[in-house]
Amino acid sequence: MKLETNFLLSKITTFELGGPARFYLKVSSPEEAVAAVLIAQDKKIKHYLVGGGSNLVFADKGFLGLVIHWLLAKPKLADLKIVNSEIVASAGVRLADLIKFANKNGLAGLEKLAGVPGVVGGAVVGNAEAYGQSISDYLTWVEIFDGEKIRRIAQRDCQFKYRESIFKHQNWLLLRVGFKLKKGKAALLIEESKKITKIRWAKFGQHPICAGSFFKNVMADGKVISTASLIEQAGIADLKRGGVRVAPWHHNFLINDGTGTTSDLLSLAKEIKKIVHKKLGIKLEEEVRFVLK
Repeated sequence: MKLETNFLLSKITTFELGGPARFYLKVSSPEEAVAAVLIAQDKKIKHYLVGGGSNLVFADKGFLGLVIHWLLAKPKLADLKIVNSEIVASAGVRLADLIKFANKNGLAGLEKLAGVPGVVGGAVVGNAEAYGQSISDYLTWVEIFDGEKIRRIAQRDCQFKYRESIFKHQNWLLLRVGFKLKKGKAALLIEESKKITKIRWAKFGQHPICAGSFFKNVMADGKVISTASLIEQAGIADLKRGGVRVAPWHHNFLINDGTGTTSDLLSLAKEIKKIVHKKLGIKLEEEVRFVLK
């Protein structure tokens, strides 16, 4: 592991926002991730774990601590395997690689998440969902390091809800995740993922500089109300602050034109929330996570 200083965090987030981290360390295994946390604890340095950086925004001033970056460009056998009929994936494995592995082995339940960016750990923290399929549907356990010991959390104790989990509210390090999937036909699963990916990119465009859906959709009377439609109803689909604006092709995407700052994004998000609440009486909640201290 090579420690770097003053590493620009905009390089590792899909929003391309954020100043420098005082310390930056790239890790490639659960063991290295735990070792990095222990080092930070021993030196009394605050730390933050980043995976794919797809749902995360750092402050313009950066992060005065250690950023641990765990993103596996190519998983090893130990990172993605089948053990006793369960798929076991390291948290730093890209979600795309997990889905490909499951599809290839004829295991169904994740194929509709194709095209969702990020890593397995981040997807579990935010309970990623697409086209009626959530990553928590067939998840059986999550292995975590709580700062003192490594232990497993059963699915029933993960407190999964829409875009929510217990992991959003605990300073735990996710290490591995277990999935018990259904049997399916590999060829059909692969084709389904290809179709979903094509639909996703046709709708959202190829790799915009953003974090995907910015606000959570709104739940009312048991129904899901699209936040994109609320922003349109409020008449603010063309709102912009600095280098960040509401995407014209999906109004729940806030996109960076390459010159934006985290301050621009915060200002725009605050204005959207204010206007939607004033005009429609609905309070929006961010899906994106901010690290501002």
